[in-house]
Amino acid sequence: MRWSVLSGGAALLAVAGLLSACAGSVGGTTAPAVGMAPISFNEIPGWSSDKHTEALAAFKNSCPKLTTAGDSKIVTDGGEKTITQDEWKQICGQASAVKSGDERGARHFFEENFRPLVVQAPGKFTGYFEPELRGSRAPSRLFTVPVYRRPPDLTDKPYYTRAEIEQGALKGKGLEIVWVQDPIALYEVQVQGSGRVHLAEGGVLSLGFDGSNNRPYTAIGTVLVDMGVMKTENATWPAIRDWLKRHPQQGRSVMRKNERYIFFRDTRTAMAMGAEGVALTAQRSLAVDTTFTPYGTPVWIDTQRPVVGKAGTNESYRHLMIAQDSGAAIKGPARGDVFFGSTPQAAEWAGRMVGGGRAIVLVPNKG
Repeated sequence: MRWSVLSGGAALLAVAGLLSACAGSVGGTTAPAVGMAPISFNEIPGWSSDKHTEALAAFKNSCPKLTTAGDSKIVTDGGEKTITQDEWKQICGQASAVKSGDERGARHFFEENFRPLVVQAPGKFTGYFEPELRGSRAPSRLFTVPVYRRPPDLTDKPYYTRAEIEQGALKGKGLEIVWVQDPIALYEVQVQGSGRVHLAEGGVLSLGFDGSNNRPYTAIGTVLVDMGVMKTENATWPAIRDWLKRHPQQGRSVMRKNERYIFFRDTRTAMAMGAEGVALTAQRSLAVDTTFTPYGTPVWIDTQRPVVGKAGTNESYRHLMIAQDSGAAIKGPARGDVFFGSTPQAAEWAGRMVGGGRAIVLVPNKG
């Protein structure tokens, strides 16, 4: 899970709400009214040239959850639609029948089992990735920053603040999973919601989200803009990280302006996990606002992605994604956060991506 969690470096910037009117409920919560307009697949630019087998593989990862988690609800052009567990079973059964590498079959699967609806709200798309850092299972002069597991006394009420935790509120309670070298790198992992720690003892420890301190999230990019040290258009994560490293004492105070603190668990897996509880697929998994769009839903995004190595330059980015994650900063029916993976290239994409565009939700048409 993300509070962007698992929300990208770009989510350090302020996120504006897209809609406010109330009507209906999704997942037991009140859902704002959303305009949705039907569109044909042939009218979607880039649809025919996308690699549907990649999206189908990601969708199949969601099927074990979709077919056992009960009914779900989605906002459509007709209001709220209930997608039953049996409906997901039928769709997933057809997905399993498509052979690996069958591009035509994969595209046919989506066109036969879903109908596309354009979200009538401005799109906003960011990116996130899985950071890598160095650490050790034991503290030392090099590895001094503890990574904490979920405290047993954590409830749904506000817990210690980030400052209180960093100043030792949990010290001596045996909650340390690992110690790392760089507090800024740990902050980045908390923003992303997962990470990989290369251990001094050898091997890799995979960190996965395991709760927060239930304190408000503050975008430190906004803090730095308000301080006058950078302009809004320059407040990307690479720029923020560079400033924090050059101003370590002041940087710690800035990071503590964000009271929210994330706890982790050792996932014992090599794959990044999303809030749905399934492995994430680079450039196919999307964090969404589940108030509108349930996990497992295919979502076509039409936006822009930064060009690696060319600051200020973007390229068209049109892909079919699968909703498999969520986060506190991902709010709105046309809000999406793209998982880019764990490579240096993924880090650059995620750190610089803030794009407009539109979202097209694929709603199951069975049942």
